[in-house]
Order: sequence, then structure tokens, then C-alpha cells
Amino acid sequence: MGNIIIIIWIIGAKTTFIIYLKEIRSYLRDKPTVVHLVDKDFAIDNTVVDSKLEKLKRKIVEVASQQPYWGEQIPTRWFLLEQQLMRLKDAGVKVISRIAVEDMNKKGNVQIKESEELDLFLKYLHETGTIIYFSIEVLRDNIVLDPKWLIDALKSLINAQPNLPSNAAVIGTDSNSPAAGAAHSDITQKWSDFKEKGILTLELVDVIWTKENYPELHANKDHILKIMEQLNIFAKPRSFNEMGEKVEDYFLIPCMLRQESPIEVIYPESDPCMVSTPEMCCIFTRKYLPTPIFHRLLAACVARWPVAKKETSENLIFCGCCVFDLDLFHRLTVYIKSHVVFARITRMVIDEIKTPDAKLCSRVRRFINLNLSKITSYLGQNLQYELQASYQTWHADEIDKGASLMRSSVLRDSLACFHLWLFRRDLTGHDPDAPITREHMNHARLYVALVKVCGNAMRQVLRTQVPSPHTDIYQAILANKSKLIKRQGRPLLNPDQIQLVFPDLQGQTTGKVDQFDLSLLYTLIRNISTVPSPVTGWGNDPQDQPRDTSLGASVERIRSYRNHIIGHSMDGEINQQDFEDYWNKIDSVLDDIEHVLGRQGYREQLEKQKRQITFHMVAISTTSSTFSESLCKRLNNCQCSTKPALLFYS
Repeated sequence: MGNIIIIIWIIGAKTTFIIYLKEIRSYLRDKPTVVHLVDKDFAIDNTVVDSKLEKLKRKIVEVASQQPYWGEQIPTRWFLLEQQLMRLKDAGVKVISRIAVEDMNKKGNVQIKESEELDLFLKYLHETGTIIYFSIEVLRDNIVLDPKWLIDALKSLINAQPNLPSNAAVIGTDSNSPAAGAAHSDITQKWSDFKEKGILTLELVDVIWTKENYPELHANKDHILKIMEQLNIFAKPRSFNEMGEKVEDYFLIPCMLRQESPIEVIYPESDPCMVSTPEMCCIFTRKYLPTPIFHRLLAACVARWPVAKKETSENLIFCGCCVFDLDLFHRLTVYIKSHVVFARITRMVIDEIKTPDAKLCSRVRRFINLNLSKITSYLGQNLQYELQASYQTWHADEIDKGASLMRSSVLRDSLACFHLWLFRRDLTGHDPDAPITREHMNHARLYVALVKVCGNAMRQVLRTQVPSPHTDIYQAILANKSKLIKRQGRPLLNPDQIQLVFPDLQGQTTGKVDQFDLSLLYTLIRNISTVPSPVTGWGNDPQDQPRDTSLGASVERIRSYRNHIIGHSMDGEINQQDFEDYWNKIDSVLDDIEHVLGRQGYREQLEKQKRQITFHMVAISTTSSTFSESLCKRLNNCQCSTKPALLFYS
């Protein structure tokens, strides 16, 4: 950040400018920017040839000569090539290819001989703010000659207003067609997400940077967006999928975020199943932290780690705060207060591991410090900060977090947590207050995978494999009522299932498929759908060599896994090797089903459930009469890390 010269342009008669100058200096006296003020002010009358204008020019040269880069010698060949580039800029050229610059250099009387020196020349112009150039592979082929044009490009996006009437033309549909109506609705939602959540899609970029309104931005769209990413103004977020992590095809723009962070995100309630590091505090020494610095740090983090989600699938990213999933067990919270950036890592307590991973903490600390140093270096030497393990100034006037016994709704509503508590309570000889082990977690994760994800897959099988002449599965169920409940010997359905499938035996109604469990779904698919039996027949383990991938085999495999994992479990525990084996088998079954039915997103649901149950695991029932006593016992026994600076390991 450079120096500031106070200038008052006087229109017409001279006013009491001395008072204005004093008021301005008085206002800036206690502001961090006061360090940039020079010792002289100027009041210029623009209605006459004011002699003070020449004094102002001399002062600007004087101040500029005090900058560290003043007086540096550069080769003549650099100066000559720079002049050619600036003539192009003055002619209105915004972007030029590196190949064109190389051709210009070759035609000059004094040439830059080596490619490495040309690269150094372009970096020099970039460092002095003359051009925008990055030598990395994805950006080195083009050079922005006018940095202000890049600022204008960002402004055109941020300040853009919905222009819905022209959207149909952009999308290529008839404005009166249903497709156009759907397109307008989709664009409207994208505008809302952009203005409120900072989500910028490529489709919305095309709507804003049209060829007619912004021809140069439209032509150089890809390069501009990549520069915005490089500068940490935009970031493509990461997310989990069945293959691990993937990069999304839209951008998050932190400076566009509007929603304030809920207080419980910054100051979470005490939780015996979670342990956090002390907060790493990046304290800016002059008590001045421009918000763009935090926005760019946030963008760097968004590009590095997936943004954590609520159970409602909403991103935990807000104005001034964001939570990231570092891995299956650790989360990072980054937020800003005044001139301090805070960072905290939280880990779920597993077995006897009660501290966050030291190596992971060290990597996160280095990443934040490196990026913050890089960002501040762009803006001058006066933006300095120091690292501390805590910042006591905030403790007196911030909210009292206390030791509330109420659990957060995210944890309280977890299906797997409730299931885990139930079987631990009922099994003889198992203390429900005993620590949760990895084996218990493995069992709960498989339980959720079968009940929720495989259950959804089997419901879709039942809905789509309807025997003729019926048009839907409900007609087929009613047509087979006698077969299901009046079969000679033992009925296909037990009394509870009959009540669920036919809530009104005298009428012609059926229960909802969404309410049917795995056992009932299996019975209905086997007996009234068009799903053919597996090669080995119903009720037998399907053939694996060669693998039978039919729908019947997939349904039979789910039945078998359900019996082994849920029906026949004696202790609610599954070791890690068996867990991985079962998880891969379930994933393969879902893949087989999608191969027949088409892509349904079941494998993505499976991975999502794996992450959610990992982070939301608790072993306490909210309906237990001993809930308060149990929770108090856990709070008392929970030993959080007291290491002074776990996040600062080198």
C-alpha cells in the first residue's frame, strides 16, 4: 500500500479548505491508514491555472522516489519492449498472447535473446502493476495489458443485476415455450444463489458477459476466470464423491457472501465427543485488517478443502466464517473478528484418541500462514501480523459459551447414533456409558448404508419392475392381496407387515412404499414384481464367479448383508477389515443396480452417509431417563487437549 496525498479540488471561489484539511487529518488520526499520509496537503483551484498544481506534481515524484523499486536499473531492451506494449494498451488492446509478445521482441532492434529473460521481463512488469502475467502453465499463454480492465471485469460480475427477459435468447430457447419458462426459473435461482451465497455458475457468467454487452470479456472469459482463481478472488470448491474428492464446476466468491454466521458455528456447544485445538490467531499488528485479505484466504481454503455441510446439505460458509472437512475425522473453522483471523481444528474422539492429529495440524498451520503471507505481500509492508495460540482480548466481551448440557440438533437427530445407543442399552453386560469404539462406529455406518441407501435402491426396484397390466406397484400389490395375506400354510407377510401394506383391509388402499423396510421390500420384490430370480435361485447366495449382476442377484445380496450385519449381530461391533469388505460389497451392489436402472445417485448417497455418521456419532439417547446423568458423566470424564499450541507444530 502506497502513500496518501490529501488533495482538495476547489470549484469556483476558494472555500475554507484549511478547515476541510484539518477535519480530514483529524478523522484519519486514529485510523491505521494514518501511517500512509504525507506531510503536505494541496488545495487546487481547477478554474484557473493554479501554481500549486506544479507543486503537487513535484511532491508526487518526491514520494514515488522514496519507494523501494525507485532507481532500479533495467536493461534498455526491456524498456523498448515495454514501450511497445504500452502503445498497444493505449490503443485499447486488453489482452495479448505471449506468442505475439515474442514476435514483437524478434522484430525489435534490441532483442531479449532468451525465453527465460522474457519471462523475467514479464514478471517484472507484473510486480510493478503494469500488466497481469502469471508464468504457470494454465495462464502463461496470455497477458493482460490493462490491470484496471480486470478490476472492471470483477465489478461487472459483482454489480450485475438480473436481466431475465434476455435469458431465453442466451439459452437458445423460444421465449414462449415451456423450456424457456424452466430455463428462466433455473436462471432466477442461480441469480439468487449468486447474490446471497456467492455461487457463480458458468451459465450465469455467459448471461452476464454476453457477446453484445461485453465482447472482450466474453472472448477472454476462460483466461479471466483462471486469473481470478489464481488471485484467490474466486475458488472452485471441492466435494466428496465415491472416488474421493472432486472439483465442482462452479465458483464460490467469498466477497459476495451475505448470510451472517450462526453463533453456534463460531462458538459450538461443549461436546464430549469432540476435541478442539487452541485457536490459532493471526493478529494484524496495526489493528487493521482489510476484509479482502480474509476473503482471499477463505478462497484459498475453499480451493484446498471441501466446505463442510449441515445435515440439510447447506454449506457451512458465511460472511466472515467457514467450516471445512479436512478428512473424515477433522474439521477446520476459520473466522474473522476485527483485525484477527482465527483458526481452530476439531476432531471427533475415537477410542482412546483424544487429540487432533499433530501432523495434520502442522500442515494446516503452514498452509494458512503461507497463503496469508502471500496475500499480504501484494499489499505492502505495513500489513504485518503475528501468530498466537489465543487472543485473550476477546474473552471478556464475547458470549459466554458455558457448559450447556443440551446437545446440538445435528447430533441429537442422528439415526445411527440413536440406533447405536439402543443396542448398547439392550445387550446384556454392555454399559451404555462405555466409550464408543471404532468397531461400534463401523456397525452403525453399515446399518445406515443398508437401511437408508440400499433401502432407497430396493424401493426404486419395486416401483419400476411392475408386472403387466398394472401401471404402478400399488395396483400390483392390491391385485396380489390374497397371495400376500391368505396363502395356504404361512402367509407371505407377517401381521405387522400386513398392517403396514394394507392399513384398511376392507378398503382398496395400500401403505406407502417409502415406509417399507428391507425385509418387506425383499418379500414384495420376490413375489409380485417382474424381477427374475438370480442364477442360484431366491434365498441363496448369488453367484460370484462369474458374477451375477442381475437385479435379482443384487436384491438377494442386500438381503444377505442385512441378515449378517443387522439381524445376526450379537455385539453391534464390526472390525475394520470386515467393515471395508462389506462397504465395498454394498458399493458394488449399488453399482450393479444403477447399471440396470440407470444412474440414481446411490453411490453418492453411500459416501455422504459414510461421512455424516463419522462426524455425527454419539451414543446417548435423548429419550433415556438417565440422559442427564449420562451426559454429565461424559462431560466430567472428557479430557480435552491442553497442549498450548497444537496447531503450531512445525
